[in-house]
Amino acid sequence: KPKLFFIQACQGKKIQCPVYVDGAVDARIPELPSTQNISLSESIPEEADFLLGMATVDGYVSFRDTEQGTWYIQALCSKLQLLVPRGEDILSILTEVNEDVARRVSRTGTKKQMPQPAYTLRRKFIFPIPRDPPPSEQHQ
Repeated sequence: KPKLFFIQACQGKKIQCPVYVDGAVDARIPELPSTQNISLSESIPEEADFLLGMATVDGYVSFRDTEQGTWYIQALCSKLQLLVPRGEDILSILTEVNEDVARRVSRTGTKKQMPQPAYTLRRKFIFPIPRDPPPSEQHQ
């Protein structure tokens, strides 16, 4: 079974600064490669099927809003709540998390953050769609 870890922590002391991009060029979506059939073998490496979602890239700090919480966990929870019921796979969800966090900026406009997933997943991971609302939304 896949093992998923989401780590909200700094990985250094450096602060990421904004880099300005050409929106027209950055918005282009490259052609996706066709998926190849993968033959199943009788064994897999012990490091297979792990996913590590880090709040930031190596060497940099992560940020926290004093009232709303950390940028990464806010985005992760929001995207999970929105995209799991639609049947999205975890890597697509984490790509949306990356986009959300990358668009955030500190109040001074000088600090940015970039999450970084690392994985050895061999297949798409899709959370089962819940049949019942979460306990926090159930009426007693």
